[in-house]
Amino acid sequence: MNETVPAPAADSDACAVLVLDAAGRVTAANSSAASLWNFPPADLVGAPFAALFAFDIVSADPEFLDAQWEGLLLTALEKPSRLTAQPRDAAPREVRVRLEPFAGGAPGYLATVEPSRPAAAQPSAAPDDRAAALQLLADHGGAAFFDLQLAAGAVLLSPAWKKLLGYADAELPSTLDAWRSLLHPDDTAASPDHAGKKTAPGARAFNVEFRMRHRRGHWVWVQSLGVQFVGAAGELQRVVGLHLDISERKLVEEESAANDARLQDLAGAGPLAAFELDFAGKIFWFSPAFEKLLGHDEGALPPTAAAFAAALPPDEASVGVEAWLLARAPGRSAFVEAVSLHDRAGRAVRVLLGAVRTLTRKRDLARVVGFACPLPADLAAATGDGDSALPPALARETFDLLAEAVLVADARGKILFANAPAARLLRTAPDALLGQAVGDVFRLVHRATGRPADDPIDSALTADQPLPLFADTALAPAEDGASPTPIIWTARASFGSDAKPRGVAIVFRDPGELTLTPDELVRANRFESLALKAGGIAHDFNNLLSTILAAVTLATDRGDASALPDAAKSCDTAKSLTKQLLTFAKGGTGTRTVCVAREILVDSIRIATAASSVAPELTVPDGVDPVEVDRPQILQVFQNLIVNALQAMPPPPHAPRLQLRARNVALADDQLPGLAAGDYVEFEVRDNGSGIPPEHVEKIFDPFFTTKKHGTGLGLATVHSVVRRHGGQIGLDTEVGVGTAFTVYLPKAGRAVEAQARRAPSLNYHARTNRVLLMDDDVILAGLTAKMLVELGYTVDLTARGEDAFAKYSGYFKNKIRHYDVVILDLTVVGGMGGEECFKKLKALDPEVRAIVSTGYDNDEMNQAYFDMGFLGYLTKPYRTEQLGKVLKTVLG
Repeated sequence: MNETVPAPAADSDACAVLVLDAAGRVTAANSSAASLWNFPPADLVGAPFAALFAFDIVSADPEFLDAQWEGLLLTALEKPSRLTAQPRDAAPREVRVRLEPFAGGAPGYLATVEPSRPAAAQPSAAPDDRAAALQLLADHGGAAFFDLQLAAGAVLLSPAWKKLLGYADAELPSTLDAWRSLLHPDDTAASPDHAGKKTAPGARAFNVEFRMRHRRGHWVWVQSLGVQFVGAAGELQRVVGLHLDISERKLVEEESAANDARLQDLAGAGPLAAFELDFAGKIFWFSPAFEKLLGHDEGALPPTAAAFAAALPPDEASVGVEAWLLARAPGRSAFVEAVSLHDRAGRAVRVLLGAVRTLTRKRDLARVVGFACPLPADLAAATGDGDSALPPALARETFDLLAEAVLVADARGKILFANAPAARLLRTAPDALLGQAVGDVFRLVHRATGRPADDPIDSALTADQPLPLFADTALAPAEDGASPTPIIWTARASFGSDAKPRGVAIVFRDPGELTLTPDELVRANRFESLALKAGGIAHDFNNLLSTILAAVTLATDRGDASALPDAAKSCDTAKSLTKQLLTFAKGGTGTRTVCVAREILVDSIRIATAASSVAPELTVPDGVDPVEVDRPQILQVFQNLIVNALQAMPPPPHAPRLQLRARNVALADDQLPGLAAGDYVEFEVRDNGSGIPPEHVEKIFDPFFTTKKHGTGLGLATVHSVVRRHGGQIGLDTEVGVGTAFTVYLPKAGRAVEAQARRAPSLNYHARTNRVLLMDDDVILAGLTAKMLVELGYTVDLTARGEDAFAKYSGYFKNKIRHYDVVILDLTVVGGMGGEECFKKLKALDPEVRAIVSTGYDNDEMNQAYFDMGFLGYLTKPYRTEQLGKVLKTVLG
């Protein structure tokens, strides 16, 4: 809304009270909240609660706000937390925030925000004295508090309650008659003092909406929430609660309903050529005007994706509807673009196509809602394939739709164009930027030091390749004492055919508007960590391969087999490293298993210290309890901590030292904030590196906070999120120049380490034949495995595909003499039936089939999944003869 904010009538130091839904969005707020944030009340309704506070990184992106809301729940739920409120067009203000859950109506939270006052102005009541706090709130605060003591005949209406209806405290008596005289005649049944049907004795929460008459005669919509107390006989004895003025919200709801009706008028039988393509729900809709645009009669265009595909240009339709829609303005949810569609007769129709796209978590297209506006003949020609330029007005509207800020400057650095997001971040009007030097308005400083950064124009013009995305800089504050505004940016220079520079385009964005859900945070950090460790892992693999190749060369060229045991040992090491890498890359499974503490640290070290010269010291005494965790996610936690520790080590001659340990601890209540009393396993990762500066300690767990030049700030944010979601806590002990220790507490598992359940082999219907059916499409590996089986005393039949394996097995199934004792199935077969599908067919044919899965993938979850499916053995490639024999012995008894 663009209305002018009225001067606040409420005391700006009064307690602000807001009602939040379960997702952290404001559903109602009192006048003190509007005064504190300098907003009209209607603008607060629907706003994300997290967006009302100043963080190091701020964002309007819904997913990032969800992450900040989760952080607020961790810090402010049931206990006061100090935050910085960010009023509109005013200086930030320190406040104390408390969140309390309530179940009145839809589940949600009650937020109380108290501005900080000088010490002399603080009330003398103890901070946990709730009765005194409520009395202060009723007498002096901005909350419209009421207490209807129906049984005792006493009524308390706070001054703020009366003020909400336009009355001074002395003008309206605090009586039940006064209350009821102000109720709207149609809303008396909704009032909380109305007993309604007989209910069970006790306290029950309520959250209702009704109208009350203002002193000036108009009706005020209020949201009433609180608690009703019902006596033993079912009579209503007392009602205590708060009133919030929601008149603005009701007005917005009415306006929204009117807007929906207008859209229906336009897109229903009206002239708007609108469409909806819901690929997830398989629902497709085209307005009558859209059908007419493509030359169809009303109702004649089939509601299918294929109908939209038929309107695409023939040379572009081959990629498919979804790919064509995703190709428009990649990376953004909305786009407006001049395109050609083809009508029923095949004629090209030049239109302005606008759409909003919704993507799944996998970045697939879920839904598209849009419109198509026919372009006038002259405008269509100007946006065609000729040399005509895009009309300035259309270009302006198009760039203003972007989420990214765009500045275009000439080769001298003078601004030629600025879109609306750029003007917003630079706190000025777009036209006011024209002609100014980029260096005067787009002044960059380093986030960590505050020192001036490189000039973006010079960087772009002198770069021999496209500039990367810079995340370590911020916009210098326009006023003294203000904080820099963090941004991420890049720039690209344009050169003419004569190789002379024509100008530079700068694209930048507030990183606070980039957001990740907790799951995406873990996934994004995992990708970053994989990229970081790729070089080290490749180094280790090359060393192992060198050992294997040298041993094989000595054996084949010189007949010297003395190094073959070293080659076999290197194969085992590579297999173990591959298992850990696959586990880490997979991320979370959503399934928690009981894990040994020592194994967690050992497996984390294998990946995190790849190619590092530091030898970690591991101390885990016997008897340390297991923990029940999502194993891949917990591995990511300790790998992040180990990588951070290694990166914090100063260069030589400093002697690096990395210590990891685990031990059992028993915690009492309130011994550690956020943890209940009980048995925990304490993990510690300690280094003797540079330490963390005090000014960074409070921010290191915030998403996107980083002091590394090429960091994303996701590592420790991921660690904190994963540990908290496992019911644990993380502590920090650091000193600059001495080192850092991160301590992770995880609850002790309530059960022992699980042993894999295996079905006992069944040989009850025929005798052993020592015949094995082996299916593997790798000819060399199949031949070597067959030799191993022959050496173990088995007769082997080989197949390359599941179809052939099923045919052989079914051919022998009824032959009690020449049947197969066991089937070994490779999971992945190129161009044919794989092991899993083949096993299902064999199982349907012979419920007693004994099968072993053979795969290069090795993790506990997959292992258990195949045992649950009915496989009796799990053989991980590569394997030796004795490993193959051990699995066969287990399966065949």
